[in-house]
Amino acid sequence: MEAELSIVIENAAGTYKSFEIEGDPVWKDYPLQGVTYPVDYGYIEEHTGEDGADLDAFVGSGELNGCIKVWRCDVPLETKFIVGVTNDEWEKILNVFAPVIKEHVLFESDEDFYKALEFYKK
Repeated sequence: MEAELSIVIENAAGTYKSFEIEGDPVWKDYPLQGVTYPVDYGYIEEHTGEDGADLDAFVGSGELNGCIKVWRCDVPLETKFIVGVTNDEWEKILNVFAPVIKEHVLFESDEDFYKALEFYKK
């Protein structure tokens, strides 16, 4: 059941990304103006998120897998997968995105992780 994931990193750990879109009133009241990514951030190829784009993923240096569901102005909930993080990295992700996290879960097994991921497969 487990397959090798192809993950493209777009923002390395420590990269700052602004969420402010100049002139776009939809995002002006978003609780996060921007974030500094605590781990690498990108997307999982061949998987699609609720926003119609590639499925977002945080990639760490440990063995824990999970996901967070965040509120966005343009999508009620967007799932972001957490791949191979340490406990410390997990806590940092939760802290950085706390204002917009609606749900979060650490999977108990790799099987649970891949089962959840299957829903987003193209």
